[in-house]
Amino acid sequence: MKIQTLSSLNIIAALALAFVIGAVLMWVSGYDPASSYYSMLVTPFSDRVYLLSALAFSAPIVLTGLTFALGLRTGLFNIGAEGQVYMGALGAVIAAYFARSLAALPLALAIGLALAVLWSAVPAVLKMWRGVNEVVSTIMMNWIAYWTVIMAVSTAFANPLQPEESVKTPEVARLTPLIPGTDFTVAVPVAYIVALLMYIFLKYSVWGYRISVSGLNPIAARSYGIKPERAVLAAFALGALTAGLAGVLQVVARPPSYSLMRNLANVYGIGFDGITAAMLGRGHPLGVVLASIFLGVMQEGARHMQIEAGTPFEFVRVVQGLIILLLAVQILRRP
Repeated sequence: MKIQTLSSLNIIAALALAFVIGAVLMWVSGYDPASSYYSMLVTPFSDRVYLLSALAFSAPIVLTGLTFALGLRTGLFNIGAEGQVYMGALGAVIAAYFARSLAALPLALAIGLALAVLWSAVPAVLKMWRGVNEVVSTIMMNWIAYWTVIMAVSTAFANPLQPEESVKTPEVARLTPLIPGTDFTVAVPVAYIVALLMYIFLKYSVWGYRISVSGLNPIAARSYGIKPERAVLAAFALGALTAGLAGVLQVVARPPSYSLMRNLANVYGIGFDGITAAMLGRGHPLGVVLASIFLGVMQEGARHMQIEAGTPFEFVRVVQGLIILLLAVQILRRP
């Protein structure tokens, strides 16, 4: 299987077709597509609070989008960000359970990132040593993470006062909104800065060069003394760091709960949204940021679409699923 970079025309065509198919499905289901799309894509720009909320939605998508984009750069179709987000969030919950002070914040980062990297090591080792397809192994690891974290949140780390969620991050360790009355926390600039650092790393560092060359042509990479296996390990590990960070921030920097919901509602799907963002952003870190903002607008707009047009929120997921499907068909091809 060969992974190719999409042109801007491919992406625009996929977006247009996804929205057209979505409109048809809305119309067949008895909803007004024009009103629904207006509420989804225009309303979020009508108020500062709406727009800042859309940016808050975009932050974790940027981080998981970088995970997938880094995999693409290395010639991998790594869809393991979802499970790594869960593990990062679990790390933040564990930190909140054991530390009821400011120390909970650095502890959350340390445990969350470590768990995410360890979780990514399984598919990385299977890929290198046994040639196991990363799509299969990461899907399995996602589901194992999902049920493992649900079990942990439902038992050992459950909130005795609110059993539908985990223990809360201590107030002193929370990253509260930078602008009162909004969801805009330091998580947003952190995500964008990480994307910028990733761009600099890939473009100007030695390891960034090795990763890119290994993905483009492993045979040529070996002739230059580059070991593609190490590039695969580096891509899995770095991708796990960004995905794990997304999970940590969803717990310590996402009002109002500052906890992990028992059904993982506040982290579920972030890894898959990152796949869409990476595809729309053509695997470029800065493109991922722009695509994530677009998806953040869609997610914020979905709430208005449900209220103003009466169209179920799930139609946004339908459109996003169509985008992934149409882009994946183009981005994956056999030699």
